[in-house]
Amino acid sequence: MTRFRAAVCFGTSALTALLMAACSSSSPGDGGGTGGVPSTSGSASGGSSGSTSVAGSMTSGGSAAGTATAGGAGAGGSLPSGGDSATGGGGSSAGGVSGGTGGGGGDIPKNFTCSLYLGLLTTNEWYSQGFEQDGVDGSKWELRYHHYGYVNTWADASSPFWGDTGDSFALDSGSPIQSPCTTNPMQPDRLVFAALDWEMETKEAWVAALEKAIATFKVKYPSLKWIDLMTLIRCPMNKMCNPNADYGPGANGSAPRQDCYIPPFEDEAIAAVAQAHPDFVGVGPKVEANMCRNPVDGAHLSADSNKQAAKDVAAYYMAHP
Repeated sequence: MTRFRAAVCFGTSALTALLMAACSSSSPGDGGGTGGVPSTSGSASGGSSGSTSVAGSMTSGGSAAGTATAGGAGAGGSLPSGGDSATGGGGSSAGGVSGGTGGGGGDIPKNFTCSLYLGLLTTNEWYSQGFEQDGVDGSKWELRYHHYGYVNTWADASSPFWGDTGDSFALDSGSPIQSPCTTNPMQPDRLVFAALDWEMETKEAWVAALEKAIATFKVKYPSLKWIDLMTLIRCPMNKMCNPNADYGPGANGSAPRQDCYIPPFEDEAIAAVAQAHPDFVGVGPKVEANMCRNPVDGAHLSADSNKQAAKDVAAYYMAHP
């Protein structure tokens, strides 16, 4: 079976050394893997990676390609070729935002008091690049992330990552809320979940994990009125940037096997779970990077890309406050 990949490094205490090595390949100086942590005042700071552009605008070189689509190979197929290789030059430019629907295609509620973004290191890498200053009401948004916060980890109600104090880079530590909402920061009424994992290879595995995660979110935050399920920031045109990507068992602990490509079965699983909860779960925006990072660094994007990704996600949530 061909292996695919999904996002950031999962962690248990037995995997600490391996995971710390796998997830810290980026250099802080170039806006890579370590990222910046938003301040509690509501502003975000720090470097990171990744880039997306709205409406398919170009930044440098390559050909414009409109908005993101799911595309790609299904389970058992081969990873699609990318617009740029790990060693290539300027590559192709795509970028944009697509998707975003209510559960079962219904209407998405609006005017939430506090929206919590729950994710991983790659989430913080773009969130910290200006999301709360890019048009959304920063007083109504907050971030909880852990370096190794994969789907099955957040789905585990007993995970230490749920602690309100600690270090988001420590495997046995909690994940403090960053830039907390002005009102009800511990009782968010919307949660946007960056559902990432490179080891689950079927729609069925994803559906089961997402359903478990939703059940845990309801327990942790009984105040929730809505959940958006979202992937990581995708490769340009959702084609492979890392020619060595190899999703499957062990990929969460190996950065060289990771990429920003989203397999179709992941999108299908998210859509199916939203359909199963039409009054509570929606499909978040599908945000696409406009350039592959060169040289490639797993799923991490460039600093400029992350800044644009923050703008793109903000543009979507400006229309869905």
